[in-house]
Amino acid sequence: MALLRPFLSDASLFKTLQLSHPKLMSTRTRSAISLSQNSLRKIHYQSLKKQWVQHAVAEVSGGGVSFDDDGSVFVSPSGDARGERVVVDYDWTEEWDTLYLIHNIPDDAPLGLTVFDKQVVLYRDGGGELRCYEDRCPHRLAKLSEGQLIDGRLECLYHGWQFEGQGECVRIPQLPADARIPKSACVKTYEVRDSQGVA
Repeated sequence: MALLRPFLSDASLFKTLQLSHPKLMSTRTRSAISLSQNSLRKIHYQSLKKQWVQHAVAEVSGGGVSFDDDGSVFVSPSGDARGERVVVDYDWTEEWDTLYLIHNIPDDAPLGLTVFDKQVVLYRDGGGELRCYEDRCPHRLAKLSEGQLIDGRLECLYHGWQFEGQGECVRIPQLPADARIPKSACVKTYEVRDSQGVA
């Protein structure tokens, strides 16, 4: 399993949903059906500091939930106290996603995967530990998954840059022997875990 930023579509929960008191089960059932039909059409997202946040709606017993014209959620504890604005944000970037079955990951080659809108490369380093990187070399954006493993390091097929551990570049063949490798040569990494035979 890996911690990735998933792809979010551009839809919105936009229609008004009135939830009744718990005594009126038939009205509540119709409201829930109305919510599911409307949620298929649109889901509202709000950009907050360059991160996408999706609004979640929860039932408030004894109160009502409605949507404003701009897609904002209004929750009131009772029918009389409407207008107090409470928006519940859910950060989808903090979720774990399954990648691949552990026993199907090759020991001697990188494995390229697409998860939501992210292209990642999964491989085992020299110690047998799973590593997950963005599938783009920082040099010329070549796919690292088309490269090879040399002494437990992932090598880009295009110019031979090698990466290990937490994405640090450890070898650039074109650099002089005494030159330092710049920090901008590091590749973006994702945390990966083995959980019940699934990465």
